[in-house]
Amino acid sequence: MNKIIVLIIASTFSLAACGGFFGSKVVEDNTNSPNKDFDSVNGSIKVGHNANVGDLSTVNGSIKVASDSQVGETSTVNGKVTFEESVTARNAETVNGTINLGANCKIEEGVDSVNGKILVNSGCEIGGNLETVNGKLQAVDTEIHGNVETVNGNILLLENTIVHEDIIIRKNKSFFSSSKPGKYKVVLGKNVVVKGDLDFGKHVDLYVHESAEINADFDDIKNATIHSFSGNETPYK
Repeated sequence: MNKIIVLIIASTFSLAACGGFFGSKVVEDNTNSPNKDFDSVNGSIKVGHNANVGDLSTVNGSIKVASDSQVGETSTVNGKVTFEESVTARNAETVNGTINLGANCKIEEGVDSVNGKILVNSGCEIGGNLETVNGKLQAVDTEIHGNVETVNGNILLLENTIVHEDIIIRKNKSFFSSSKPGKYKVVLGKNVVVKGDLDFGKHVDLYVHESAEINADFDDIKNATIHSFSGNETPYK
């Protein structure tokens, strides 16, 4: 989130130099300006199909990138981030909003939300962490090269998802994080592979499909009630 904080500070000092900085921005289809950034304060940013542009940043507004486009760093404070299919980006970040990645997206670094869920569709690849503080994480048929982390959210990893590092549910250590009552849920669905550890700082219900592969013995997993399931069962719903 450091980049978002820097964005807010930088916005305060640069308004006079940026005409139309407050309004929404639209990038047309097939735009090829990889070194051009698009910024706003109280406006959304929309990038058309098959475009190639630089960083996208706004404070109060959503960001939407159409299919087959390539962008740099993507961040907003109060708004959702939506990538259609086959988008390539350096990262995707929001403080208060949902992140939704369409099929076959490639994120070079991480995907990060504070207060909002993250949904990752099939065929995506994430080069860093997939993390949120207060919000659900769901990935389908996705390769995640970093950790999957949350504080107050459920984790659903489904249909051939691969996690190269750890799955982490952290303890609440800050007044920024609300305490969610009841149990937390972690689901490892069909053919899911977790190469790292399962690190649960508080109690979870862990649902493991019979075809899932984890790098741990069930007896070594702490703070978890483990439920096995098979076939097309969805006992975690």
